[in-house]
Amino acid sequence: MAVRSPYNSWAGKRPVSHDANKKARQAEIVNIQAWAKGKAELETK
Repeated sequence: MAVRSPYNSWAGKRPVSHDANKKARQAEIVNIQAWAKGKAELETK
């Protein structure tokens, strides 16, 4: 472990974005967006 820096010692741990639920939500949103884009493309054809 690195030596603790005196700077920012009041700040506690920063939240890290290794959140499995968040990744799953984002993947689902991407899928929905891709589907919606496909729908829009079908309607314009």
